[in-house]
Amino acid sequence: MAFLPRCLETLQKTKYSPLELVVVDNRSTDGSVDYLRRSCPGVRLIEFKENLGYAGAYNTVVPEAAGEIVVLLNFDVEVEPGWLDQAVELLTAEPRVAAVQPKLRSLQQRDFFEYSGGSGGYIDRHGYPFVRGRLFEAIEPDTGQYDDVVPIFWATGAAFVTRKSAFMEAGGLDADFFMHMEELDLCWRYWLMGHEVKVAPRGVVFHWAGAALSADRFRKMYFNHRNGLVMMLKNYSLKSLLRNLPGRLALDWVTVVTSLFRGEPKRSGAVLAAHVYTLCRLPSICAKRRRVQRLRKVPDRELSGVIYPHSIVWRHFIRKRNTYTQLAAEW
Repeated sequence: MAFLPRCLETLQKTKYSPLELVVVDNRSTDGSVDYLRRSCPGVRLIEFKENLGYAGAYNTVVPEAAGEIVVLLNFDVEVEPGWLDQAVELLTAEPRVAAVQPKLRSLQQRDFFEYSGGSGGYIDRHGYPFVRGRLFEAIEPDTGQYDDVVPIFWATGAAFVTRKSAFMEAGGLDADFFMHMEELDLCWRYWLMGHEVKVAPRGVVFHWAGAALSADRFRKMYFNHRNGLVMMLKNYSLKSLLRNLPGRLALDWVTVVTSLFRGEPKRSGAVLAAHVYTLCRLPSICAKRRRVQRLRKVPDRELSGVIYPHSIVWRHFIRKRNTYTQLAAEW
């Protein structure tokens, strides 16, 4: 309820038409359902009796959307009136493009990029995500430096504009992810299937990062580490996995040790819990991997333009690269 009224108010000013507005309630307890029934008669409300997570909820409702272009949008956002125009233009003009994201800026500091989306996301060879506008804690002001339309590896789940047909063809989001990294996993499948993902920076969405789950919560750390590891196991070819997984595991163990020395036992515990989950669920992860690899039409070498071939951890913390522009110069 702290965000929903303002979110819906700005959405009502969206220039693009026709627009179907659906609110999905994942068993909230803060009075938002009563508010919607009382104050938003033009909004379609879908309620669940249990919290299905980001992934499970969208998997259920995307097939029910009336349009071919579907937007997965967080509740903690405000949008500019033209936020959808360029995204729809790209999806309409370029049949290979399966998903697009607008540019995300911070709702708290509106001149800065927002860390979970920026102007489009990538991953490094070890599965660590970063965006144009943010490398770990180094967040840039938006001065128009990333206003070009380019292929990106992943579009943020905070404002994820996709073709419904591509979403269904790819099998939707991985419901076992529950929340965090599920949009990266889906975009990886899009690329493997021969689709593309792009950024549409002319549209702007302001996002309050961490409103649902703050960055210092154990659960968020756990989901990020766990789902990032599972994502690699599912989507890399066997050759790429054998080349890149050892480095990822080594970095995870470095995180365990350094976090303990820094007095951050929650992060160490989150990484260990992520590894335990992965080992216990290895048979089901392997089954998912087989399904993903059957969808593959594109070899990993053709994704070198959207998967950073170096370690973002090394480049940022050791070589002190703080902007995407610096990384791109070494790509």
